[in-house]
Amino acid sequence: MYDYDRSNFIAFLKDFPGQIASSLNLMRNFSVDYQASDISSIVFTGMGGSAISADLLLGFCDSELRVPAVVNRDYSIPGFVNSDTLFIAVSYSGNTEETLSALEKAKEKSAKIIGISSGGKLEDVCSENGYSHIKISEGLPPRQALGNLFFPLLKLFEKLELITLSKEDLAETEQVLQDLSDRFDPMKSQKNNLANHIAQSIYHAIPVIYTGVPALYPVSVRWRNQFNENSKALAFSNVFPELNHNEIVGWEGTAEVNQNFRVIFLRAPGENARVKQRIRITKDILRSKRILFGEIFAEGNSRLARMFSLIYTGDWASYYLAMLNEKDPIKIESIDFLKQKMSEVEAAVEN
Repeated sequence: MYDYDRSNFIAFLKDFPGQIASSLNLMRNFSVDYQASDISSIVFTGMGGSAISADLLLGFCDSELRVPAVVNRDYSIPGFVNSDTLFIAVSYSGNTEETLSALEKAKEKSAKIIGISSGGKLEDVCSENGYSHIKISEGLPPRQALGNLFFPLLKLFEKLELITLSKEDLAETEQVLQDLSDRFDPMKSQKNNLANHIAQSIYHAIPVIYTGVPALYPVSVRWRNQFNENSKALAFSNVFPELNHNEIVGWEGTAEVNQNFRVIFLRAPGENARVKQRIRITKDILRSKRILFGEIFAEGNSRLARMFSLIYTGDWASYYLAMLNEKDPIKIESIDFLKQKMSEVEAAVEN
């Protein structure tokens, strides 16, 4: 079964808990030139596995952050960007074309720019213009560098005094992830392996991931993206209560179509009392339509640990599903093909 992991992708999964400590060490001597009072808005710009780190950060900080903040996924930037905007360009490779394009436009608006990457053109632009740059370790698939991206950004927000951060919560998060790593490792656990069970339950089906905590919606998106890239499987995600105003009606479709889906509820403390009732009723509707579903509960005491316990469980589930699908999780052939064609188009235009 594991012969399809030809690039030892599992090593990236096992190393993930260690990204917390290395990121905190990286940021120990990092200084910022700005204060929270200097910032009227925050814009992250990035794509894919880089941008999700910003989504997760804003979800985690949603109740504490007092400055409007958005994640931008485009070549352009919002019209409100100005000299009081903290503009954070996030690109693991440092060469993401959309991110570099947005960065150039932010320069024109005299925004307060900070970059984070493993190098690339983004680091060069920051160096040439005197912008702060957080350089993280290279050599990972961007989607498996989440800890290297998220935790430096988390510490950056702390240094800017935009949030407060608990050392105990960070330590708990690292411990929870290490415990999960031991439980999900196929060499250590076969029978009581939740991630493997999840993969088995959605094999030859299309997973739909729901969460009842709006701040955790990026976690369900992370699950979706990991199933897409690692498992080579379509997946979808949504959040309560919004999905009760539209998507829920989609389950009234034909049984022949519905039988292809498996719904996964990501559960965590923080659900609104009314949302809990919505989830209960939604499960009743799914039962009546004979649509299979299951629930995954966050682990840990802190909000940070719970968030990352769900993320890490999804990452491992996507790995096991890749093995069931007989796919090498590291390969992203369609993305590589698209990038190659886009570069050919650019070369043709320049010539």
